[in-house]
Amino acid sequence: MTGEVLYGVHPVAECLRAGRRTVKRLWVADRARAAEVAALAGRPLPAAETAPKQALEKMAGTPHHQGVVAQVDPYPYEDWRDLLEPGGGAPLVVALDNLTDPQNVGAILRSALCAGATGVTLRSHHAALVTPAVAKASAGACEHLRVAQVSNQTMFLRAAGEAFFTRVALDMDGESLWEAAVPWEEPVVLVVGAEGRGVSELVGKTCDRRVRIPMAASFDSLNASVAASLALFEAARRRAVR
Repeated sequence: MTGEVLYGVHPVAECLRAGRRTVKRLWVADRARAAEVAALAGRPLPAAETAPKQALEKMAGTPHHQGVVAQVDPYPYEDWRDLLEPGGGAPLVVALDNLTDPQNVGAILRSALCAGATGVTLRSHHAALVTPAVAKASAGACEHLRVAQVSNQTMFLRAAGEAFFTRVALDMDGESLWEAAVPWEEPVVLVVGAEGRGVSELVGKTCDRRVRIPMAASFDSLNASVAASLALFEAARRRAVR
């Protein structure tokens, strides 16, 4: 099958609801699935074709398709420069530094949307982009987010600094997130490092502050997506997002 593929009830429904890219073809296991997608999307579906689960698995490349597969336009990435524009308020941008696990990236995109982040940057090489697996892990949140690719995060962070953003890295050796004097109500970039390695040395040196998630137990660290979610919702609390 040519074109980009989405699979899963929520990713396809949110793609339809967002309306940022066209659903060219849609396959469902049965009409009940089509009705479920239509209800979540809040709009009529394109003509849905029924297909057996084995055929859907072949098209999706995974058995985790939930009986829904769609052929869609490519993901509409933003220009990273636009993420640094003030818009209607102080931006909160999430910069993912070389994360490769689609589940982590998708979960962070979901948290970013729910916490009111205004954009996300992903490395264009050697890192996870918005693939069908990432879209599935985000439950379709990626369809509503402004996501940009950057050649490297250091370049983006330097530009953010010139635009008067405070650049905050999640780092096990940083200050307590609960106590750090981060001006969350102003333009901020929250930097999340790669699984296991954390933020790279050069990226870390480009940041203004380093913060950690305080933990009661003596343990190595939290999963990247969990740490990012905690930091994002602390930012949301401090920014009075309701």
